[in-house]
Amino acid sequence: MAGGSPTAFLLWSILACLFYCFLIFHLWSYDRFKCVRWSQGDRRPGAFKRVMTYTYIATLTLLVIFGAAFTFLKFKEGDILLLTGELIWKPLELYSPAHKKWVLPLLFALSVAWACELRVNVISLTFWLFLQNQGPRSRVWFDSWEFKLWLWGSMVAILGMPTTTLVARTQLDTCLAWILFVGSTASTCETLGFLFVLFRFPAFIRKVKDDGAAPNIIVRLVYSYQLNCGRIAFRFVFSIPLLILGIDGAQGSHPINMSPCVHFFSLT
Repeated sequence: MAGGSPTAFLLWSILACLFYCFLIFHLWSYDRFKCVRWSQGDRRPGAFKRVMTYTYIATLTLLVIFGAAFTFLKFKEGDILLLTGELIWKPLELYSPAHKKWVLPLLFALSVAWACELRVNVISLTFWLFLQNQGPRSRVWFDSWEFKLWLWGSMVAILGMPTTTLVARTQLDTCLAWILFVGSTASTCETLGFLFVLFRFPAFIRKVKDDGAAPNIIVRLVYSYQLNCGRIAFRFVFSIPLLILGIDGAQGSHPINMSPCVHFFSLT
């Protein structure tokens, strides 16, 4: 697995920077960064919400660092011409010592960022399940099985992604493939799980409406349903291609990663 083209990582870093700028703008527009303070001086410090906010900020920060640094390394190292006349991007194992020493730390940054991203998405999945499973008796989030599911899922993500990098670190190109494989597998499973939430969403909205909820709450739930439908569609667009590339890169031959079609889109 050649590890992707410089232009692919340039696009990655541009998108990550734009997303980071949007996050800063959103936090400023929402409450002038008050949501990132540990306590706003009220009796409801909201520590859990702030931890999740910090996790998301850490995710985008690490993705920006990884994308920008890897783009720099890719353009500095360039490509190589094989004896067969084929032009490929220089494998990570052939990087100069000055550049190669940064590859593994950057791969750890990617794995930690992906672990944080999985943690944030698990909370979205489990909390909607918690809301949809509310019965006549009101349950407390921190005492629910959905919270325990989020807790275990977060632990698996936080430990699993860096461990993947640690185990596969001996071969850097294969290490990147394993990160893509494990991370995209987890992301795809989360997205498939969210289909169950979307399937139950219309009935959940009807139940809330029948219970006499205010019209503005119903409108917000309908809007959340529509947003989540689009969100899940885009998550499949992101996770399935990376899963294919990860599976292809982790096994012996690499017919997909080395195909002319993939090279064409990498160049463009």
